[in-house]
Amino acid sequence: MVDMAKLKEDALQRKRQHEEKELRKQVAGSKKPARRTSGSRGGKTRGNASAQRDLAERPKAKKSKRSVSRWVLDILLFLGALIVVILMFNPFR
Repeated sequence: MVDMAKLKEDALQRKRQHEEKELRKQVAGSKKPARRTSGSRGGKTRGNASAQRDLAERPKAKKSKRSVSRWVLDILLFLGALIVVILMFNPFR
C-alpha cells in the first residue's frame, strides 16, 4: 500500500510539472517581440501599430465543436419549422 501511495504522489507531481511546462510554453508563445516600424511611414501608422499589436497579443478564442445534442436540437427545430410551413401553405385543406 505504501508503494501505491508513493506511485500516486509521483504521478501527481509529474502531472503538475507537465501543466507548469505547458503554461510556460503558452506564456512564452503569447509574448511576441515588438516589430519596429520605419520612420518614413508617418504618424498614423505608429498609433495604429500599437492597436494592431494589442489585437495580436490577445489570445484567440478556440471555437468549440458542436456537441451531438446541439446537432439533434438544431435538426428537430428545423423539422418543426418545416412542418409548420407545410401546414400553413397546404393547398389540400
